[in-house]
Amino acid sequence: MPRCADTACKRWRLFGALQFNGNVYCSRACVEQAVLAGLGETVAAAPRGRALPPMRLGVLLRHAGVITDAQLSEALEAQSKTGLRIGEQLEQMGVAGSDAILRALAMQAGVSYLSNFDVERVMRAPGALSPAMVRALGLVPFDMDDAGERLKVISAAPLPRAAIRAMTKLTGWTVEAYLVTDTIFEASLDAYQPADQRVSGETGTIRTLNAAAARVAERAARDRGVTMKHVAYDDYVWVRVEGPGQVSDLLVAKETACQAASTAL
Repeated sequence: MPRCADTACKRWRLFGALQFNGNVYCSRACVEQAVLAGLGETVAAAPRGRALPPMRLGVLLRHAGVITDAQLSEALEAQSKTGLRIGEQLEQMGVAGSDAILRALAMQAGVSYLSNFDVERVMRAPGALSPAMVRALGLVPFDMDDAGERLKVISAAPLPRAAIRAMTKLTGWTVEAYLVTDTIFEASLDAYQPADQRVSGETGTIRTLNAAAARVAERAARDRGVTMKHVAYDDYVWVRVEGPGQVSDLLVAKETACQAASTAL
């Protein structure tokens, strides 16, 4: 009879053993240690990247002939008093329409945009993401190709690039993003529901690696076996846990997790 996959345990696998990522463990405690080791390695090896700043929106609108230098200067002066974003300020002044601003924002982000969008398209959305996770990522899925490799999402500006990179790495999908107005995005967030009925509503932010490991081990004990994928992005580690009847996502706060990473390894 083979031993528990935890080499420090050295116990033989017993009746009722648990499966985690294809390995068999003798107890929930051993699963928890395996989860903790994997998450600790991910946090320790994930330095924050620095992106080059994009061209300013006002400059793009001026180059496109939407506004003049004088209008941009007036908007910047007004913005210092109102606190609005420059696009909102220009629209409030009546010198730039929402479509022109959205087009410039999409050019700034290097993606396409949708001036109009039917929010019913997100009511049975692909991707198996809970509403809470969609809000956390800032990405709303609305379509997927037949091969299940390319996922289309909408987002408001600024484009959450780190979330897109994390989604691509965690799932293997090619994420195709479209910018929409804030109004369309908020309506889509409110209407969003996943098509996959296995999606759990347990999504939440976990403050420590130990708490996240305990949650995954609890799922393994309940379902008798789970698989886990995880990826670091921004201030979080995104953990996806899938069992025979449920898919759930957790976000582990990276700053507090980093403090525990050295002791978890």
